[in-house]
Amino acid sequence: MEPDTGPGTGPDRRGVSVVQLICRAYGLSDASEITLEHIHRYVAERGRIEERTHHLRERFRPNIPRPRASDDAA
Repeated sequence: MEPDTGPGTGPDRRGVSVVQLICRAYGLSDASEITLEHIHRYVAERGRIEERTHHLRERFRPNIPRPRASDDAA
Protein backbone atom coordinates (compact mmCIF):
# COMPACT_ATOMS: atom_id res chain seq x y z
CA MET A 1 0.00 0.00 0.00
CA GLU A 2 0.96 3.65 -0.24
CA PRO A 3 2.83 5.33 2.60
CA ASP A 4 0.88 7.87 4.57
CA THR A 5 2.01 11.29 3.37
CA GLY A 6 -0.72 13.42 4.93
CA PRO A 7 -0.42 16.10 7.57
CA GLY A 8 0.97 15.04 10.90
CA THR A 9 3.51 12.63 9.48
CA GLY A 10 6.86 13.44 10.95
CA PRO A 11 10.26 11.89 10.38
CA ASP A 12 9.44 9.07 12.81
CA ARG A 13 6.32 8.10 10.80
CA ARG A 14 8.03 7.99 7.42
CA GLY A 15 7.49 4.73 5.57
CA VAL A 16 4.39 3.72 7.54
CA SER A 17 1.79 2.30 5.19
CA VAL A 18 -1.96 2.76 5.41
CA VAL A 19 -2.24 -0.95 6.20
CA GLN A 20 0.06 -0.51 9.20
CA LEU A 21 -1.92 2.53 10.35
CA ILE A 22 -5.21 0.59 10.15
CA CYS A 23 -3.70 -2.33 12.05
CA ARG A 24 -2.44 -0.01 14.78
CA ALA A 25 -5.71 1.94 14.95
CA TYR A 26 -7.85 -1.17 15.48
CA GLY A 27 -5.43 -3.45 17.29
CA LEU A 28 -5.06 -5.92 14.44
CA SER A 29 -2.05 -8.22 14.31
CA ASP A 30 -1.59 -8.13 10.53
CA ALA A 31 -3.14 -7.14 7.21
CA SER A 32 -5.06 -10.42 6.87
CA GLU A 33 -7.40 -9.27 9.66
CA ILE A 34 -8.41 -6.03 7.92
CA THR A 35 -12.01 -6.07 6.72
CA LEU A 36 -13.85 -3.71 4.43
CA GLU A 37 -15.54 -2.27 7.53
CA HIS A 38 -12.14 -1.36 9.00
CA ILE A 39 -11.20 0.44 5.79
CA HIS A 40 -14.47 2.39 5.58
CA ARG A 41 -14.28 3.34 9.25
CA TYR A 42 -10.65 4.45 8.94
CA VAL A 43 -11.39 6.58 5.85
CA ALA A 44 -14.44 8.19 7.53
CA GLU A 45 -12.46 8.97 10.70
CA ARG A 46 -9.57 10.44 8.70
CA GLY A 47 -12.03 12.65 6.81
CA ARG A 48 -13.49 14.00 10.04
CA ILE A 49 -10.02 14.57 11.48
CA GLU A 50 -8.91 16.41 8.32
CA GLU A 51 -12.01 18.65 8.41
CA ARG A 52 -11.49 19.47 12.09
CA THR A 53 -7.78 20.11 11.56
CA HIS A 54 -8.46 22.40 8.60
CA HIS A 55 -11.06 24.32 10.63
CA LEU A 56 -8.64 24.76 13.53
CA ARG A 57 -5.82 25.85 11.24
CA GLU A 58 -8.03 28.51 9.68
CA ARG A 59 -9.28 29.62 13.08
CA PHE A 60 -5.86 29.99 14.67
CA ARG A 61 -3.90 31.15 11.63
CA PRO A 62 -2.16 34.41 12.54
CA ASN A 63 -3.19 37.43 10.53
CA ILE A 64 0.15 38.42 9.06
CA PRO A 65 -0.12 41.38 6.69
CA ARG A 66 1.41 40.83 3.30
CA PRO A 67 4.52 42.88 2.54
CA ARG A 68 3.92 45.95 0.42
CA ALA A 69 5.19 45.97 -3.10
CA SER A 70 7.60 48.75 -4.01
CA ASP A 71 4.96 50.45 -6.18
CA ASP A 72 2.19 50.43 -3.48
CA ALA A 73 1.06 53.77 -2.17
CA ALA A 74 2.08 54.55 1.40
